[in-house]
Order: sequence, then C-alpha cells, then structure tokens
Amino acid sequence: MKISNVCGQERSQSSAPSQPEKNLIIHSGGIGDLLLALPAMRLFRQAFSHSALFLMGRPERLSLVAFDLQAQSLHSIDQAGMAYFYVDGGTLPSSISAFFSSCPVILVFGKSSRKSLVENLKKAGAEQVILLPSFPPEGLKVHAADYLVDSLKASGFEGKNSFSPLRLPEDAMSLARGFLGTLGLKEGDPVLAIHPGSGSPNKNWAPENFARVADRVSERTKVLLISGPAQDGVEEVRKAMKKAIPLIAEKLRLIQLAAVLQLSTAYLGNDSGITHLAAALGVPTVAIFGPTDPAIWGPRGPGVRLLYERSFCSPCSSEARLECSRQCLERIDPDRVIELLSPFIG
Repeated sequence: MKISNVCGQERSQSSAPSQPEKNLIIHSGGIGDLLLALPAMRLFRQAFSHSALFLMGRPERLSLVAFDLQAQSLHSIDQAGMAYFYVDGGTLPSSISAFFSSCPVILVFGKSSRKSLVENLKKAGAEQVILLPSFPPEGLKVHAADYLVDSLKASGFEGKNSFSPLRLPEDAMSLARGFLGTLGLKEGDPVLAIHPGSGSPNKNWAPENFARVADRVSERTKVLLISGPAQDGVEEVRKAMKKAIPLIAEKLRLIQLAAVLQLSTAYLGNDSGITHLAAALGVPTVAIFGPTDPAIWGPRGPGVRLLYERSFCSPCSSEARLECSRQCLERIDPDRVIELLSPFIG
C-alpha cells in the first residue's frame, strides 16, 4: 500500500462521470468512527468498482480498511497545504488542487462545519462532493452505521447494508502469526484478547473485573492483554490478577494488531475503537457498554454480545460522564461476561 502526498495524474477527459477513472474518500475520524463508516464506504466502492480508489485521512487508521476497499493509495490529511481547504476565500495550493481535480467524485465524512472543505474541493475541480455527517443528529435513535448508509443512499447510491468480515492483507496476517509465535503461542491455541481501555476512562469497566474474568478462564485459554501508548489500564488489570499469567501485546501497529485480533479465539473490551475492530473482523466479541448507547454506537457482527445494564442516568453526555457514579458499569457482573465468553473458549 503506497502512502503519498498527492493523488497522482489528472484523470482522462474521456472518463464517464458514472464510472470515473479515480475517486476519493476522506475520513479523518477515530478507529471506531472509521469502522462504523465502513458499510457506507463499501457501498460507495461498489458503485465505482472499476475506478481507482484513494483514501485520505490518518494513514495508519486507514490502513485497516485499505485492503478491504481495494484502495490504491493512502494520503495524509495533515500534509502541507491542506489547512487552506478548511477556510473560506483562501488561495488553494495548486499541487493538492490537481489531486482533487483528478478525482471527480469525492465522499467526505465529517461535521456539517466541513462545508468550507466541500466548497473548496469543488473549487479545486471535483465534479461531485458528497458530505456525510460523522454520526446521527442528537435525539435520533438510529445506529450510526445505518444512518451513514441511509444518508449515502439518499444521494442516489444503492445496495444492502449486510455484514461481512473486514478483510486484511496476507502480509499482516503473516506478521501476526510470527508475533504470536514469539509469545510462545502455537497455531490453534485458544486466545482471549482483552483490551481494558478506551478513548475515555469513564467508559471503562473496572480493572478488577477484567482481572476476575481472566483468572476464571485462564485454565481454558491464553489471556492476551492489549496495550497502547496511552494509559489503558493494562498494568492495573495485570496487578489485580490472582491466577492468570497474561501475555502482552504492546504498541503494535494498527494493521498488525488487527491481524492479531483476527487470530484470537474471542475478545473482551469496552466501548472502544479496538472493540469495533474485533467485531468488524468477525471475532466473537463481548462489548461492555455503560455511558454510551449501544443502540447507536454498538459494534456490529454475528459474534457480538453486548452487555448494557442501563441505569436511571444512562446513556449520558460526555459532560455528564465527568461526574458520573458509573452505576451502569458497576452493575455488569463478571460472571455474566464469563457466561457469554464460554461458548467460544470452551
């Protein structure tokens, strides 16, 4: 997968608008938002199956979906000159304008405030720019993935929003097999992957609860704790364990982590981007929800089991979470989690 700063050569003048030589998707959100947008991206890709597809956003995150979408290359949203496309009336850099003009149809995921970007993309030469909101408007109780697909269909696209596992490149799978081998795992060994963190500590189940689950299942499966660069609770979970001796997956590249998850037997986590990733891969997933509403933000997949003990105050706003009593999370019993995991880990 090539990562570059410009989209390439200008499109042929003979390209038909209905099936252009190239097109582009812009998405710069988090991992969870990206995966919730994947069904809409697939719908867009199906409509232009014979066109080259470029992706713009955060390249490491986009690498998760690049193979699945058969993207030709990834482009950074942070490259020099892009800031001019977010303001009104500015002079647009010629090299990036040539990039956008070579892609007649551009799909943009973002807030309604991105209208300046839309207008500047048209000014640069894009023939059609479709702006999809990142998430449903407040008060509308519809799943985010369905909302994005329906919004794209409103622009004339057709297709079904049916689940199929996220596809990964074989080189990533090969690296993951090698990594698991360095941890002493053999092919076929049962592995429960646990990611105890999320983008907000207020969405996290207590480390002691994750440790209790790990201790109870440790005779049936290896326990793999997934750690990242942020304070993710992994050390707290490890210290709280009384029996389990966990393996640690630390600071892996996202595409490598995705492949490690793909090779796992089951997964346990909070409302997080990594939980969405496990679910998107088709891995049997137990997802713990509290302050956020799984009816809108829940991961999708045939093996997903959602645990949500709604309290009088949940779901709540991000502001309310700062002073939250966390009753919704405290009411989730580790024994119930173990019960849901048991069919997958034996």
